[in-house]
Amino acid sequence: MAAEESLAETPDDPAPVAAVKLLSAVLAECRNDFALRRYAEVDMRAIDEIRVKLQADPADPQAAGWVRQIAKTWSNRLRGGDFRHIRRVLDLLDNRERA
Repeated sequence: MAAEESLAETPDDPAPVAAVKLLSAVLAECRNDFALRRYAEVDMRAIDEIRVKLQADPADPQAAGWVRQIAKTWSNRLRGGDFRHIRRVLDLLDNRERA
C-alpha cells in the first residue's frame, strides 16, 4: 500500500505530520472505491487544511485532534476490512513508537 511508503519516506517528521501523511495516502486509495469516494473527497479537503496548520506548527493540538477524529471515523467505515493503516495513524497520534 502506498500509505506505508509515505510514512517511510520521512522518518524524522513529528508524529502528527506523519499521521497526516499516512491518513492522506489511505484516503487517496479510498477515492477509488465508489462507495467511499464522496467521504474520501470531503476528508481530503480537511486533510489539506490540517497539513497547512501543521506546516505552521507541527505540535498544534487542535490539528492533531482533527486528524484523530477523521481517523476514528474511517476506522468505523473500514470495519470488516483492512484498517491497520488507520490504527497506525491513531498510534502515531498517541505517540506510540514508530516501527
